[in-house]
Amino acid sequence: MTSGGAVGRATTAFPSTTGVAYLPFLTGCLPGRCNVPSIRWLDRKRYGGKWWRERNHLRSYCGWQAGHIDTDIAPGARTLFELIPESLALFTPITRGLSAVRDPTQRARRFWGAMGHYLQWHQPGDDLVSRRLVESIDQPWRFIFAQFPAVDGYTHQKHPSAPRVLRALARVDATIGQLRARLTARGEAESTLILLVSDHGASPVHTHLDLADWFRARDVRPLAHPTLWTRNPAVAVMVAGNGSAMLYARPDEARLERWPLPTLRSPGAFGTDEDLVAALVREDAVAFVVAADGQGALVVVDRDGEARLSLTGATLAYQPLTSDPLGLGGTVVGNAAEWLRRTHDSDWPDAAVQLWDQFRSERTGDLVVIAREGWDFRDAFEVPEHRSGHGSLHRAHMLIPLWSNMPLPPGPHRSVDVFAHVLHWLGEPLPSNCDTAG
Repeated sequence: MTSGGAVGRATTAFPSTTGVAYLPFLTGCLPGRCNVPSIRWLDRKRYGGKWWRERNHLRSYCGWQAGHIDTDIAPGARTLFELIPESLALFTPITRGLSAVRDPTQRARRFWGAMGHYLQWHQPGDDLVSRRLVESIDQPWRFIFAQFPAVDGYTHQKHPSAPRVLRALARVDATIGQLRARLTARGEAESTLILLVSDHGASPVHTHLDLADWFRARDVRPLAHPTLWTRNPAVAVMVAGNGSAMLYARPDEARLERWPLPTLRSPGAFGTDEDLVAALVREDAVAFVVAADGQGALVVVDRDGEARLSLTGATLAYQPLTSDPLGLGGTVVGNAAEWLRRTHDSDWPDAAVQLWDQFRSERTGDLVVIAREGWDFRDAFEVPEHRSGHGSLHRAHMLIPLWSNMPLPPGPHRSVDVFAHVLHWLGEPLPSNCDTAG
């Protein structure tokens, strides 16, 4: 254990985007294990192209379907709200296990979320959370979870260091100061754990490559939000953050399994004779794409070639074949903890573990596309336009602050470890199906 409190950086989960990236804090499971692989996804087993009857098999948490995330989470992933009945949540996007009394700001969250989105005015939501959080310290809750939405909202509008962003951060800091002062006055500062963590990072966006438009330019009909139905689409484009995307070939043909890379490269896979995987990785916006190889492994593809990612027991192996998309300089083999230590300071921190987790979900697309820093995959339908974003695997999006007023185990840490820290502090057992090291 370190002495005193702890200040440092952790890695978040992929995709590094709001909603999905809260799952590790609150369930101890990465998004793939939760079977919630992104903020937008398609259920290939159940979606067959019927507009009204099958609309719920085409998911987006950025709108009226946001509340479905609670029922979409795999049953085995239990939230802190379920494990700790004496818990309170403020502005949480994940509510499973909460009663109305323990989730008092949910209506306000929906209201201020809409106001923030359309009026680009996010601070009132933060101010409400701040007031309720400070008040709740005097109530007998064992665990309190509070989300402050303004920093992310203002970052999308401008820049991670824009004046509005910095002012919002300063107000969060002031709230933590109020909490500590109140706890100190009551003599409870040493018996209360405070963790301050972000769900993702962010970086400026200088260029949009709208993937739906990219397919349209190749006469490939896409199904992409905000359009909820398209006749005979050849591809479904599910963008997150907007630094990553999942692609589903022939989305209105229900099938049990995802297509492997050789099938995706074959003529006619997307209704065209062109190898669209090769065309994608030639784009400046695309760092690499990932698909199954059909033999239990994954293939990571960039413009120079391919690498292989495979799992044997608890050991994950990355092997460059004709290229090294993750920039690791050669073959790397290790368990999840070793991968984090080896890659925490790399350009693609924890990428191998996060990609393997992504493909654990049956809802993940046939192809996962990762953007380079500075680019994103959504333009025409994004209101307001994202001038900064997240969602990718590069370090600007994956590295997050992790601050604690109490000692933490030696790092590096993943955001999923927050779950274990909370349970350990409260003297509660850690569920056996977690992705945290404990």
